[in-house]
Amino acid sequence: MPRKEEATQQQQLTAAKRAYNAAVDEGNRQEEARWANVIGDILKNRGEYVEALRWLRKDYEVSLKYLPDKQLLATCQSLGELYLRLLHYNDALIYQVKEG
Repeated sequence: MPRKEEATQQQQLTAAKRAYNAAVDEGNRQEEARWANVIGDILKNRGEYVEALRWLRKDYEVSLKYLPDKQLLATCQSLGELYLRLLHYNDALIYQVKEG
């Protein structure tokens, strides 16, 4: 990956983490979940699957606990896809079934 693209991704990741922390500080659960998903997606696209999983699980936990069920669709899709990339088929299936 070219250096310029890496720098841009790092800037996006830094900005997303700042936005996540602001949402946590404000107690805005919807934004907290959304930014955790964005961070997980950035990390997934960089190939950092284990760290991406940590952030997507934060999204899932906040969404499950505080948000309407329909908010879980994107979260379950992201988790299912990530578990597939990690070759954890049983875990992937769990989240794919939850989204359906």
